[in-house]
Amino acid sequence: MQKFEKYLASHWHIFTVFIFALIIWTIKDPNQNETTFGLINMIGMFVIILSITIILSLYRNTLYTIPLYLSLIFVVNNSQMTFNTLNQLGFPYVVVSLVILGPIINIIRFRPSFKIRKLTLGLFLITLAYMISYLMGPLNLKGLAVSGISILYFLLYVFFSNTTKGDINYLFKILLSINLLLSAQLGIKIYEGLMAHTDLSIIDNFTQGSSHSWYSNFGWANINDMNFYIALTLPSIGYFIFKHPKNIIFWLLLLIPSSVIILSGSRGGAIGYLLSLMGLLLIVLWRGKQRHYIHAIILLILVLGIAYLSQDVLIKIYETFIASLQRESVNSISSSRIYIYDQGLLQFRSSPIFGKGWLSVDNIGFTGRIFMYHSTIIQVLATMGLFGLFALLVHYYQIFNVLYDHFTLEKQLIFIGYIATQLHGLLDNVQFSVPYSLIIVMIFPIIETAKKQTVFKKEKRKYTFDV
Repeated sequence: MQKFEKYLASHWHIFTVFIFALIIWTIKDPNQNETTFGLINMIGMFVIILSITIILSLYRNTLYTIPLYLSLIFVVNNSQMTFNTLNQLGFPYVVVSLVILGPIINIIRFRPSFKIRKLTLGLFLITLAYMISYLMGPLNLKGLAVSGISILYFLLYVFFSNTTKGDINYLFKILLSINLLLSAQLGIKIYEGLMAHTDLSIIDNFTQGSSHSWYSNFGWANINDMNFYIALTLPSIGYFIFKHPKNIIFWLLLLIPSSVIILSGSRGGAIGYLLSLMGLLLIVLWRGKQRHYIHAIILLILVLGIAYLSQDVLIKIYETFIASLQRESVNSISSSRIYIYDQGLLQFRSSPIFGKGWLSVDNIGFTGRIFMYHSTIIQVLATMGLFGLFALLVHYYQIFNVLYDHFTLEKQLIFIGYIATQLHGLLDNVQFSVPYSLIIVMIFPIIETAKKQTVFKKEKRKYTFDV
């Protein structure tokens, strides 16, 4: 048992989990449609859930299950499903039911003591705002599923923040693995798009793909979602750049997410990623040492070389991007966001205290994805009103309080990714997307409960790995 726990505490466990998730996501069932999951996809999810249940039954420390829980987010590969068709399926509800079985067994066996943690109040208020908003809209299963998931967020945070023995190094291995997993998924989509249009020239092929955001839907996310999760986790590479200053391989890793983001064709996703990348480079150059500067120069030369060799493709992608900004109106340029914001504010004005509920988006004729106000501020005001905004502000305050308390290099890197995605969220659905919320309630308990908050020492404003 000790040998197995040693494996669970290693990077091999983390890498194996996310490689498995990539394989399961990659295998498509040709018979799946908008109302069915693929067989391989379902088997993969059950394998992950079974692993979670076994580990929670055997070990007190729940840290080892966080990679497994997070991998569940990224394995859904059916791009034909919408929220309406998802609501017709029993499988997702079975998954949620099985997911909570492990924590129940862990609590019964190990009897952890539960305390109020640093994010508890904000998450409780957000949960309350979700549920009140449900009462403001039509009382049906669809609305209950959307509002009820806030209870899952809250319970997961309470569970992990009281049962996890945090490890900062383990956390950054998780974040790096997520970044590489999502970059690989986006890269696979680009490759599939290229293979589907082999009759075109290489330039026209890349152009058609990026202009259509490589067909947008990835199953568990669309193109913008994919990009801001890559932006959220990108600064994790900086952790390993500082930890292994003599190893240029971690600098070269920056080329992977950067390349797929450029080729993705997502304007909003590129903004959030650029903010995250700039923040990462600034902190490395500001807090780094001579070796970091040398590696940065080598990377710059390599990037310029790649850009020169692929200039025809890059110029065409740039022209496509500029053309997308030359439409008839600001509303067209913003993919109808101005109209969406106006409609969201109308919903808010009709019920300013508690909002019009999560299904108020149905009142303006949208179909498919439920979270469609495309702005954190508009979303919270339209659906949960001023009370929801208050709850969100409390949550933000507590997030920043956790990060600023002993503002280590690790917390600075997490702060960069968080701020970049929140700024992206001013123009898109970030804060209230299901994967984003789940990531936050599972990584912050690791930060809060880690006994050793940093593996670096600071000398003359420079960070050095403290062996």
